Amino acid sequence: MDRRIIPLIMCGGAGTRLWPASREVHPKQFLSLFGARSTFQETLLRVSDAGLFERPIVITNEAYRFMVLEQLPEIGREADVLLEPMRRDSGPAIAAGAAFAQSRDSEAIVLALAADHLVRDTPAFVAACRGGLAAAEAGRIVTFGVKPERPATEYGYINPGAVVAGEVRAVAKFVEKPDAATAAGYIDAGYLWNSGNFMFRAGVLLDEYRNVDADSVASVEQSVASATRDLGFVKLDAAAFGATNAISIDYAVMEKTAHAAVVPVACGWSDIGSWRQVWELSDKDG
Repeated sequence: MDRRIIPLIMCGGAGTRLWPASREVHPKQFLSLFGARSTFQETLLRVSDAGLFERPIVITNEAYRFMVLEQLPEIGREADVLLEPMRRDSGPAIAAGAAFAQSRDSEAIVLALAADHLVRDTPAFVAACRGGLAAAEAGRIVTFGVKPERPATEYGYINPGAVVAGEVRAVAKFVEKPDAATAAGYIDAGYLWNSGNFMFRAGVLLDEYRNVDADSVASVEQSVASATRDLGFVKLDAAAFGATNAISIDYAVMEKTAHAAVVPVACGWSDIGSWRQVWELSDKDG
């Protein structure tokens, strides 16, 4: 396994579900909710094995750029930091990261990760990355399906299909957030939580996106090609990026592609979507 993975850390969200601690001016990915480090920092440390991962890419926005710049050296990490000139949802953001990764390596394998998620078992997560890498190299868009700990109603689910290789399965279908009874049925049927994190060959992701919205992909690629560097940041071209359609990566690519696959993982994952989850996941006195 010679090719390493380029982590793409998605760091532009406002995280307002944990208001008032997490808000537009200081979103949850920069908060120290569980110990001394923020989830952004923990995400970077999770992909710090130089034998498997390359220099990461962080994509954020103008408002958060100095929080990124402050928190990177606190954990001894460096990254290429891309600045979105405006929010266009996860589709254009991930496409921009993929295009930038491709400018570094034409055959780049990218691991797109949310900066505000919790993973309590890093070795299990890294093992899943290793387990899904060959499928990603072969052209699959590999999502990480979390083995459910309970019949959650706050997550979407993935129905695994035919075996691709090893533990990697094709995605039979993605399903929306269910009610409690439906969620229990999904668990009995072997469905997995959709973590929203996934790994892919950059060119494959862009080609699949292009099949749906070629104009937006052209605009994203132009925003990267015309980007400027300022104070260590890579500023995507505003006119080009602004011409993209705002859409999530799920709707733009994942729910339409025939190349979706899933690698199951039990890594103590949570998207920390509520204060109740923060309380449940925290070390509590007594």
